[in-house]
Amino acid sequence: MRINSQSRIIENMTKNKDNRKKLEGQYRALEEHLQKIAEEKSKPDTMIDQGLIVHWEKTVANCRQNIAKLERRLNQ
Repeated sequence: MRINSQSRIIENMTKNKDNRKKLEGQYRALEEHLQKIAEEKSKPDTMIDQGLIVHWEKTVANCRQNIAKLERRLNQ
């Protein structure tokens, strides 16, 4: 029985490490897409590609959902 509890502890540590890596990647992707949106919006009005902005805003929303999910997993 002791071996099972130790293996579960190690398994949880591994999952936490993986989740922290994923969380870092999501924060990085979020920052990149927010920068892309800001750069696109800083262009003259005639040069702004609204389609790109909409696409990146959807990606930002997805990143934020993933971040919330990963943070919940780490807090368990």
